[in-house]
Amino acid sequence: MEKDYWAIIISAIIFGLIIPGGQFFFNLGFSLYEVSTYSLLFIFVLTIPFLLFKRSIPFTKSNIVFYLVYGLIGALLQLTQFGGMIFGTPVAIVAILIYTQPIWTTIFGKIFLNEKITKNKTIAVLIAFLGTFIIISPWKITNIGNITGTILALFAGIFLSLWVILARKTAINKEHYINTLSAYSLFSLLWLLAFFPILNRLIENYLVIRLSFDFPRIYLVYFLIFSFIAAFLPNSLFYKGIKKVEASEAGIILLLEPVVASIIGFLIFSQYLNSAIFFGGGLIIISNYLAIKDR
Repeated sequence: MEKDYWAIIISAIIFGLIIPGGQFFFNLGFSLYEVSTYSLLFIFVLTIPFLLFKRSIPFTKSNIVFYLVYGLIGALLQLTQFGGMIFGTPVAIVAILIYTQPIWTTIFGKIFLNEKITKNKTIAVLIAFLGTFIIISPWKITNIGNITGTILALFAGIFLSLWVILARKTAINKEHYINTLSAYSLFSLLWLLAFFPILNRLIENYLVIRLSFDFPRIYLVYFLIFSFIAAFLPNSLFYKGIKKVEASEAGIILLLEPVVASIIGFLIFSQYLNSAIFFGGGLIIISNYLAIKDR
């Protein structure tokens, strides 16, 4: 059991590379849609050697509908978490709404997985949310921006929660974690490609919706490295650890991600690191301890 918690913890820490990594590719001129689709493409490609070695296929007739739904959740998560910023909602507001995820995961875990809502778990969720609130410091924002963007960000938190719930469901169904990662990345990618013609008509900002291959080939190497370290590796650890860790507990542990992202942003991009990040991060670490204390 202990190693499974460590798998989730390490995955949450590595997930903290996603935001700084995304910033790196945005600085190179990639659009939000390109970063999302190329990352999913490379995750799927990276699973192929494992599938060939195991002589396995990522999905079967019995679970293809499940993975279609899971992929749809993944695609909607990609779109809604960036949707807030597309409509001009401040990043801080978008982040605080996305990280309501543990609240939704605790509720959905009870409804769909029959997980108990214990006193420690409830306190852990509240402390984690308070810590995230302090890190993001939304009170510094003068307005919440476009209401559409705010609603999209709230849905992103719900979709992130459903991503955790369905990940736990695959573990309960004894799906191999590489099969899960391969099927999820493939179907999420296909859904994003299916949505592209529609969104391309609705959104005129090419920095958001452009999808092209007109870039230096060396960038493919960058994407491969980024996809392996910041996506393939933590996702594999998460899907492996979720076999024994309840979804609600995993949702709380995942809040380590913004703490790590803040620290990496400071080290790489010289972004400001203040006392709120240390205090809020400390609360999130405490919430992690409470979430797994009974175990």
